Amino acid sequence: MFNPNELILEKIRAVEEYDPATNELTGRYTQIESPSLKVSAEGTKVTDAMGTEVTTFYNAQTGTFGFTNSLFSLDLAASQFGTAKDIADADRKILVPVSETITIGADHTAVLKYVPVGAKGAEVSYAKVINDNNTFGRTYKVSAAAGDDVFTLNAENKTLTFPDDVTGKVFVQYERESDSAVKVTKKTDSIPEVKSLLIHAIFHDPCNTNLVYAGVISVPRAQMNPEAVEISLAADGKHAAEYKLFKPYCSENARLFDIIVSED
Repeated sequence: MFNPNELILEKIRAVEEYDPATNELTGRYTQIESPSLKVSAEGTKVTDAMGTEVTTFYNAQTGTFGFTNSLFSLDLAASQFGTAKDIADADRKILVPVSETITIGADHTAVLKYVPVGAKGAEVSYAKVINDNNTFGRTYKVSAAAGDDVFTLNAENKTLTFPDDVTGKVFVQYERESDSAVKVTKKTDSIPEVKSLLIHAIFHDPCNTNLVYAGVISVPRAQMNPEAVEISLAADGKHAAEYKLFKPYCSENARLFDIIVSED
């Protein structure tokens, strides 16, 4: 009979999110650091007439599961933001902001890297000259006709044409369409959805570490905690997340989670 007690927990190898209604996988995270599972309860003390504590009743039991993903995860960010990752394709493109510094050619034109999109004729609305000392100089506005203080734009050919006396470099900002991009949006009125979790673990027998057991923590109802989401934007930064765990409210089963270890 397989009946282990003390085990070596090697690592949490994956955290999987599922839609509890359809059981469809909605997120999977595999670079898990510092995982932590906690439970808590509210205690109500019962005292006698002298104030001596007789017993304590505990209710409102909840839990939390937190971890740090070693890599920045777009799927994890989407779950924390209470949104879905938008994936572009040939039929539904995503607008991507572009900032470019371009050298003006001998023909007084600057050629963009991408085809700009936006209001027709004003896909690029302005251009700023960059001085030799790397400061901004004169600003030129787009115009349908050439002039001293404007530039003309051929969006299809990605070309800006400046007056003859404009030389050096210019800074431009515009938007382009991409069919190979993703986008995650944080809205102030979005709330993370309730998920179910499978937290996969690897255990070892302490008396024979060559014996490896598969483990899983099954959570029927978990919601990403949006109260203090912090995503490090440093190169060596980590991506932390925390779920609040609840029992299925309308179920007679008060199961918060299961810890399951299998011999095979």
